[in-house]
Amino acid sequence: MKDELTKSSKRNTQNPQIIALLTDFGTKDYFVGALKGAILRVNKTAQIIDITHEIAPQNIKSAGFTLRACYKDFPAKTIFVAVVDPGVGSKRRAILVETKDYYFVAPDNGLLSFIFSETKGFRVFELTNKKFFAENVSATFHGRDLFAPVAAHLSNGIEPTECGREISDFVFFEDNKPRKINKSEIEAEIIEIDRFGNLITNLQSADLPARFVLEIGGKPIEKLQTYFAEAEKSEIFMIFGSAGFLEIVAFEDSAANLLRAEIGRKITVKSR
Repeated sequence: MKDELTKSSKRNTQNPQIIALLTDFGTKDYFVGALKGAILRVNKTAQIIDITHEIAPQNIKSAGFTLRACYKDFPAKTIFVAVVDPGVGSKRRAILVETKDYYFVAPDNGLLSFIFSETKGFRVFELTNKKFFAENVSATFHGRDLFAPVAAHLSNGIEPTECGREISDFVFFEDNKPRKINKSEIEAEIIEIDRFGNLITNLQSADLPARFVLEIGGKPIEKLQTYFAEAEKSEIFMIFGSAGFLEIVAFEDSAANLLRAEIGRKITVKSR
């Protein structure tokens, strides 16, 4: 697998390299602009794409879900810079993850756990080669001074092995899987709430029986729709979202508000 990864890391540097950004910085302050400027100082031809900068502050798991939901939509060899970093300036490490198809630059705080659980072959490098950092590294802005420059140097064609030593003791959160209670019941939970108030669960089609009812806060939900407009306004139902997870939604309304639900709320699935 390592030989395959080495071959896959050979880039076509004739084309602008895509660097995709995901942070909790918001857009009110200078942070995102500084991040992009740091990339362009190293590679003026880099193609920078914003995934989002509206992750809830310090919400590592939300960042991981969001990246997981969209990274496969990008072309092969895209470099992802994911910065949700409450441990910035501490002893937490900075890492680069190389898979067969993509590169991820992020803090070693569990944000990339989905890569470690879903990808069969990958390598993880601790970022220690200061040659690829900014000249002056702020203890509070590693996004600008460390992650962005490393990504830009990668886009210029350096090898991951130049960035630091390969490690195997990276931070990894176990995937939050539904739990089987008995033969007919499954306990799951809400792992994300999008801006429309849709409740994204950790249930995928393989976890579910052919016929089932979902309960949240004692309220049963039986309808599983194909698209939103099949329902009446404010009607609560289930749908498989574009990220592949079962969602609890309300047509033209917020299921989160109607059900007073939050991330981490437990739900029950019962066979019918």
